Amino acid sequence: MAPGLISESLPLLPSGRELEQVSDQIDAINVLVSSSTPTTTATTEGDSKPKSSFRQYVTASPQVKALYKEQHEKQTLEYSLAARKTFHSTVRARMGVWEAIEKLNTLIDESDPDTSLTQIQHLLQTAEAMRRDGKPKWMQVTGLIHDLGKLLFFFGAQGQWDVVGDTFPGKSRSSLGGEPGE
Repeated sequence: MAPGLISESLPLLPSGRELEQVSDQIDAINVLVSSSTPTTTATTEGDSKPKSSFRQYVTASPQVKALYKEQHEKQTLEYSLAARKTFHSTVRARMGVWEAIEKLNTLIDESDPDTSLTQIQHLLQTAEAMRRDGKPKWMQVTGLIHDLGKLLFFFGAQGQWDVVGDTFPGKSRSSLGGEPGE
């Protein structure tokens, strides 16, 4: 529908700012509710571990460190601009969301030092944690699909360093082979 032809009978949807305010209010309530218990995350074994034990890049496996070292060396501005142009210029596949999630499930993410979950388990765990925390349905869906960009690995990425991982792992790059403060 063209912008000038929007019917005035359609209900107005909340703005992004309004959705953020609702999410912040839910977070505040969840903090109050959980303030009496330590923050933990369920693992695949059914037990829990403190959130502070996640994302320990300094003590991560050599494989995780090598991936981030390669990522920091190769993801230049020039490379990112060229990759964006390449990825936007061609349709690589057409599939439904669940098909995409199943395809993603064949990827073993080398960047994550915290979990041995499959991609489907990780996506469902993320969406379920958001549901359990009282997040709005749109955010639960976001949790379910948040890693679908990793599918680019199967469609022309140069390696996992190109499509997986956190932007700035850890507090210092020195543990990844770079200089502190880089």
